[in-house]
Amino acid sequence: MTDPRNSSKEEAKYRIGAVCRLTGLSQHVLRVWEKRYQVVTPARSESQRRLYRESDINRLTLLKSLVDRGQAIGSIADLDTAELQSRLQQSGATPLAPGNRVKPSLALFGESFAAHGKACGASEIFTLSGHFDATSDFNAKKPSARPDVAVIEWPSLHPDSVIEATRLANRLNARHLILVYDFAPRAALQRLQSDRITALRAPLDIAALEAVVAWRFGFVPSDEELPLNIGGVVPAREFSDRQLAYLATQSPAIACECPMHLAQLITGLVRFEMYSAECESRNNEDAALHGYLHNTASRARHMMERALARVVELENLSPLPDS
Repeated sequence: MTDPRNSSKEEAKYRIGAVCRLTGLSQHVLRVWEKRYQVVTPARSESQRRLYRESDINRLTLLKSLVDRGQAIGSIADLDTAELQSRLQQSGATPLAPGNRVKPSLALFGESFAAHGKACGASEIFTLSGHFDATSDFNAKKPSARPDVAVIEWPSLHPDSVIEATRLANRLNARHLILVYDFAPRAALQRLQSDRITALRAPLDIAALEAVVAWRFGFVPSDEELPLNIGGVVPAREFSDRQLAYLATQSPAIACECPMHLAQLITGLVRFEMYSAECESRNNEDAALHGYLHNTASRARHMMERALARVVELENLSPLPDS
């Protein structure tokens, strides 16, 4: 008989740094929630490091979403996952699908960004509110407007840039500021690490810009047929490693080789999910991209799992081994 404690350790794969990056919680807050409210009970490695399961990440993401909407952690800490999802729906949060999400508005500031207007205007992630050569032009033309995201040309960053950038964000009343820089010492990038400011290296890359906005505003574009999860919750795995290995060996016995190919694809996506979650982030740009990639990979994996489940059903494959 399998020891359930060993099974728990085998399932738990995420270290605390990856969990904080995926959920948006700081390590301090996460430890307080664990100690004071027992919101999750991570497993421990042989060296006593915390190891978290996907279910832990899903639960923590739901809790943070509710706390961000004004609910006290003490009043929701004892709720199970289904109750948390229900309460999040009741709070007015809706699945962030292409057809029903409200795109954040984005304004470009800088003469070199003029050529990017067309590409930004066609984005499915944000709505371009305009291009301005300088921030003073924006204040003169739209004094009462509030851009959700302000993208500003900032050729050279220095350690004190965070003070200037914060003041500028306040003047623009922007929710988030993205600084596109040419040169920056490591100390300046470290000082800029915050929830309100992101630094992107020039030249401006639209894909990277969309990734940052998608991560900061908590959504990733998905296929309309894919059941989305409230609050960016990572879809749970439908096939264990053992089951995928089993299905990959079934193809030679039948005419269709789809089970083998799908099992291999899913295995690769699972590994990439783990890689993107554990990958070291040097700055906010890295963290945003890794989070975006992890969410995208998890949703792609979920789609492939649905396809594999359909093939298993149609091909009448023998029962899968227990996970």
